[in-house]
Amino acid sequence: MSADTAGAATLVVFDCFGTLVTERRPMPEPPEFTRWVVDTLAVDPRLAGEVVESVFTTLYEAVLDKSALQPATLGLVDKALRERGVARPQEDLHRALWFALGCADGDRYELCGPAAQAATRVAGAGRTVRLMSNCYLPGTLMRRLLRGLGAPEVFDRELFTADGGPKKPDARAFELIGSGPFQRRIMVGDSPDNDIAPARRLGWDTVQVDPRRPDFSELYALLGM
Repeated sequence: MSADTAGAATLVVFDCFGTLVTERRPMPEPPEFTRWVVDTLAVDPRLAGEVVESVFTTLYEAVLDKSALQPATLGLVDKALRERGVARPQEDLHRALWFALGCADGDRYELCGPAAQAATRVAGAGRTVRLMSNCYLPGTLMRRLLRGLGAPEVFDRELFTADGGPKKPDARAFELIGSGPFQRRIMVGDSPDNDIAPARRLGWDTVQVDPRRPDFSELYALLGM
């Protein structure tokens, strides 16, 4: 594709996990998740196991169906608890998810320096920069995680699927994050299936990133930077 000539009418959307943020260890398995639910919400281990099974099953079914809307994680946990006669304030649920999904671990998540630099450079050059993530952490906690990792605060808008709604590769997710009077849209991500192919089907330009060797020279070339 030719170098960018639209300037401020160009939107660049970055994927989060695998592009901006590296997961150095996989997401915790249900037993670890259950342990944190027990510890942070002070509930019986059997009840905690039932809650975790209910939440994981619902999310897994949504993930398998590419066109299904992703239910809000916080709502699933709250509903599963209430169905078993337990209610907890939202701040307690946030704390449980924060620990259960490994956000308190100092070595689980790491900011990708080249990606952070690319987002900063692109925003500094006057392009609109946004962030899209298939995730299980609610948006409030995602923003907290990103701040803690030192992610640049340059994103005009974020779409975090854990808040509920369409997820990648659903075209509706791209249409939501891509809304606005842009003449050009560019998707930057690591997944051929979730990031690149669906964006191309909508007529977006794309830049595929290898998490092992993150290189954003193609993005800079597209933007004439």
